[in-house]
Order: sequence, then structure tokens, then C-alpha cells
Amino acid sequence: MRNRTTSHRRAAVLLALLALTAGCAPTRPQYYSGLRAGRLEAYRRWESQSQEELTRPSIEGKLNLEEAVRLSLLYSPQLQAALEQRKVAHGRIEEAYSSVLPTVDLNANYRRLDQVTTIDLGVDSFQMGAKDNYSYQVRVTQPLFKGGAVSIARRAARVYSYLSDETINATAQSVIFQVAAAYYDTVLAEHLIGVQEAALEFAQANLKDVEARRRHGAAREYDVLRARVDVSNVEADLSEQRNQRDIASTRLLRAIGASQRSSVELTTDVTYEETSPDFLDAVRTAFENRPDIYKAALSLDLQQEAVNEAYTHYWPRLEAYYWHLWAKPDPHESNVIAWGRQWQAGLSLTWPLFDGLAREGKIIQQEALLSQAAIMLSDSEEQAIQEIRNAVLQLQNAEEIVRSQKLNVDQAERALELAQVGYREGANTQLEVLDARAALTRTQGLYYTALHRHVKARLDLRRAKGILGPRAGSQELANSGYLADPQGVPPGLPENETP
Repeated sequence: MRNRTTSHRRAAVLLALLALTAGCAPTRPQYYSGLRAGRLEAYRRWESQSQEELTRPSIEGKLNLEEAVRLSLLYSPQLQAALEQRKVAHGRIEEAYSSVLPTVDLNANYRRLDQVTTIDLGVDSFQMGAKDNYSYQVRVTQPLFKGGAVSIARRAARVYSYLSDETINATAQSVIFQVAAAYYDTVLAEHLIGVQEAALEFAQANLKDVEARRRHGAAREYDVLRARVDVSNVEADLSEQRNQRDIASTRLLRAIGASQRSSVELTTDVTYEETSPDFLDAVRTAFENRPDIYKAALSLDLQQEAVNEAYTHYWPRLEAYYWHLWAKPDPHESNVIAWGRQWQAGLSLTWPLFDGLAREGKIIQQEALLSQAAIMLSDSEEQAIQEIRNAVLQLQNAEEIVRSQKLNVDQAERALELAQVGYREGANTQLEVLDARAALTRTQGLYYTALHRHVKARLDLRRAKGILGPRAGSQELANSGYLADPQGVPPGLPENETP
């Protein structure tokens, strides 16, 4: 009785030690306290700028659009994260192939008994076993048949690798679009700054002229105040445009993956190129090249393999096995306190005849997901059609605005010239000159904005067609993380066409 109580106490102490070793799950305050500590550490790294120095390159000097895109393919955090998906796909392929290979398991065991069973024969007695028991076992298992699950897993893993490639291609196109859009936004801001600087120069010259006239009695105090207000308004507009330029430049450097301490001069301008896209041809190009459509199609194929795998659970599993055991006491004669061995080999057949409704439930789920994947593929195609239609309409509208604004700029320049001549001859007032100059400034701004809209519309159309970057099926980014030709023009930006 005392021995049994002692054993119970030992077991209780052992369980308590195991519980302390395993630890307890942290409470919500404890968990978030750790998260906040990590965030504060990240802030300190950012504050010292050490993290940015290590991970983000600083670029200097002139930068054209093609080079900006090329740098983004090297340094964009979005693309670098997407490239990790390729490693996941490689792991799934390795896992699928492992299902046809044998598995080898090693099991070691030590057991201490509180007392050994003793057999009393009256004239003699002997112990069965020993207090200290040791065993080492090696087991080899080779799958022979899994109802087709092995080949299905291999096909599914291969399809998943194709899907990861299309994820990379889609991310690359998205990064290229972000870089190009931010680049053109910055260029537009530079043009609008130039317009406002010219307007400020005119306003300041006009103020000096009015002040001189006032000193000679040829102008009123009102004219001087009006000229000063005009200078102040233009300065405010110029400050706003410079702020917009800084915001766009910050967005550009972030899209590239470059340091915000970079100092670059953008050399690619917003230009007008007349285009007449064919809607049906654009849709065909999108269906052939858009990575997101291919992703949807591959997801459908992958889900079909999941349905096929669910049906394999109706088939039996057959495997060969072999195990070898070394144990003390001898596994064949437990009363022999010495090392002995034992082995076994055979075939194992498992055929689940009834498992409740688990298999049927899984098939229902997988077939529903298959229908969902088919709907998503159709939706991806419809989305491509809608984006192309919108891009074509935007492009047509932008072309009309560019033409009309170019004519308006010519007319505004002529109107200002006439107003200045009339002012010198006394036929026009200073207010009319200022109005003419304000009209020219506004018209020039609208013209550059129209050019920007036209370039962005062409960019939208290329993205909608799926030709802004690596096309569907391409592996150059998935394999290398960079362009096949580092000196060439980035994909989606042909030399003979501005995006």
C-alpha cells in the first residue's frame, strides 16, 4: 500500500513538472505587451535610420522611367515578398514527391518499474522482467497504393507552382503600374510648378511696374494692392504645387523601394501620342496575357485536383512495412535480462468502409469550392472586359481634352499678348492684364493635366491588357527575381512606345 502511494506521488510530481515545462498561454495584455515592445524597437530602428540604410538603396542623379521600373523589380518590397511564394511552391512539390518515398521512423523508449512481477512456484520463485526496460525500434514504411492520391498530389503541387509564378507576374505588373503612375504624377507636378513659377515671375514684374506707375501718379493705390494680392495668390499656388511634387516623389521612391533620402532628376516627360485602340483586339490580348485571369484558371484546376483527392478516400490504402526492435530485457524471453532483438515485415491494407459522413461532407465542400472557383474565373474575365472598356473610353476622352486644351493655350497666349499691348497703349486696364495672365496660367495647367490624363489612360489600357510587365506564363522574374537582360528595356515598356 505504501509503495502504491509513493508511486502516485511520483506520478503527480512528474505531471506537475511537465505542466511547468509546457508553460501557460499568455493572456491578451501579456501578448500585446510583447507586440508593443517589438513595435517600439522597430520605431527606434527607424528613428536611427539604420534599418533604411541596410535595406533601401539611395539613388542619385538623372532617372528615366525605364530605369525606375528596373530598380523597382530589384528592390520593391511587394515583389520581394511575392518571390517568397516560389519557395512555398517548391516546398509543396517536395512534399508531394515524398508521398511515394519510404518513411523511416526511429523510436527509443526507457521505462522504470516500481517493482517487478515475481512468480512463486512454491519450491522456487523467479522475476518476470526487470525494473529498467530499454527498447530501440526502427520502422520502414513504403506506400504502395493510395487510391490515386499520390499522382493527384504531384499534379496539384505542379499546378500550385504555376499559380505562384502568375502571382509573381501579377505583382510585378502592379509594381510597374505604381512606379509609372507615381513617376508621371511627379512629372506633372514639376510642370505645374513651372507654370506657377512663370506666373509668379509675371506677377512680380507687374507689381514692380504698377509701383513705378504709382510713384509717377499713373496708377492708383488699388492697382498696387491688387498686384500684391496677385503675387501672394500665385506664391500660395506655387507652394501647394511643390508640396504635391514632394508627395508624388515620396510615393515614387517608396514604389521603387529606394531610400527617401534619394535625390533624382526625372527625365521622361509626359508626351502625347495619338492612339486608336481596338476594343475586341484589346480583350483578346487581355485573355491571352493577364496574369490574374491565368491565376483564376489555375485556381480552378487546383480545386479540381482537390475534388479528385477527396474521392480517393473511398479506395483502400496498401503499404509494406518492416520494423526491427532491440530491447532489454530480451523481447522473446522477458526473464532474460540481456539485450535481444526482434523483427517483423508484412503488408498492411486499410480500407475505410464507413467513417460516418466525413468523406461525403468533404466532397460536398470541395465541389462547392470548385463551383466557386469557376465563378471567380468568369468574374476575372468580366473584370478584364470592364477595365478595358473603361480604359478605352478614358483614352478617347483624354485625347479630346488634349486637343482642345492645346488650342486653348494658343488662344490664351494670344489674349495675354493683346492685353499687354492694350495696357501699354492705355486701351486696357491692369485688371484685364491680370485676368488674361490668370487665364493663361489656368489653361497651361489644364493642358499639362490633360497630357497627364492621356498618359495615365494609356498606362491603364496596357495594364488592363496584361502587357505592362511580364506576361502570363513568364518565369524570368520567378526564376531570377530580375530581368533576363539587365541592360534591356523593362517588360511592358517597349522602346518604340511610351506606356
